[in-house]
Amino acid sequence: MRTSLISVLATALIANFGWAESKLETKQIPAPDGSQVLEIGDAIRVVNSGGSPSLTLASSVEGVQRVDAKWSPDSRRVVVVISYTRGSGVEAAYIDGSGWHKALQPDTDLPTDELSRQAGVSGRLVSQSCRLGDWLDSRRIRITGELIFSGQKKVPYGYTLVFTGEPGHLDRGGFEEGVIKGIEYHVR
Repeated sequence: MRTSLISVLATALIANFGWAESKLETKQIPAPDGSQVLEIGDAIRVVNSGGSPSLTLASSVEGVQRVDAKWSPDSRRVVVVISYTRGSGVEAAYIDGSGWHKALQPDTDLPTDELSRQAGVSGRLVSQSCRLGDWLDSRRIRITGELIFSGQKKVPYGYTLVFTGEPGHLDRGGFEEGVIKGIEYHVR
């Protein structure tokens, strides 16, 4: 009887695993001028004031733990940090004369070796997370984060994300690389 009960409970748990998943909070973040809204729900997209999608940054938020997003003061750019269990990705959307574009900050932009050396820690990088700070102007925003190395050694860091104004190259996912870049990395 005990084995049957355990089997039934295990089957019920596996069949209904979705109840244990954390659901991302649905948000709408309006641009300062009200012309666009960043919608965070089943996807992450820029929507115009009439409700029509202008650009999709992420078509699914499966596995996403947290989304941090901020519009630039001139409403022409939005930066989004998408955080998963072991890391965060920085994406952006911007508008120019030809319409909306999406950009990606490559993982290789983060100088983990240099930051760990500055902090005097070593080991394998286990996880990385970051959050958006304040906009310095319409092209630059501060970002703070934390690197966690094996042995739970933590390294808090910061940098400035810059919209370079340079043309980027399109990756397979339709993101422009080289349009946003991290500068002035430092241990906090």
